Amino acid sequence: MEVHHAAEIILKAVHDDINGRIVFSDFLNNQTEGLDAHTSVELQGIYNKALLVLMDEGLCHRGVNADIIELGQKGIEYKGNYKKYLKKKKTTLGLEKTRRILPIFTFLLAVIGFYITYMKTTSNSRKAKAKIMQARKDSIQHATSLQHSKGKR
Repeated sequence: MEVHHAAEIILKAVHDDINGRIVFSDFLNNQTEGLDAHTSVELQGIYNKALLVLMDEGLCHRGVNADIIELGQKGIEYKGNYKKYLKKKKTTLGLEKTRRILPIFTFLLAVIGFYITYMKTTSNSRKAKAKIMQARKDSIQHATSLQHSKGKR
């Protein structure tokens, strides 16, 4: 069993209780009943880690007694469905990462667009200058050819 599966079991048990609370030691005894000592201790460790995860996420919290676990506000919102909570959390984290990365891509696109525009402008400017230079050369050649042809007459 993994921690997330154990967290799902705990959250479901707390949510399904009429008062929204369970006695954690009784819960552990029910879950480890009939198991050998080694497996029982291992399973209790997994459930304790799962409980810490649930409390860190705000899905559950300790009651008036340290052994009493109560349903938290987020646990109520997700109706005791830990998988739904994880799915929404992953989506939120993905959107947060995208929100952080998106300005970088936007900046890169702006730089690339500026570079392409600059290259086109430079290219067009060079082409225009080349046409002017070619026209000058042609006019000079035309003028010299006219002078040569007048001189031969």
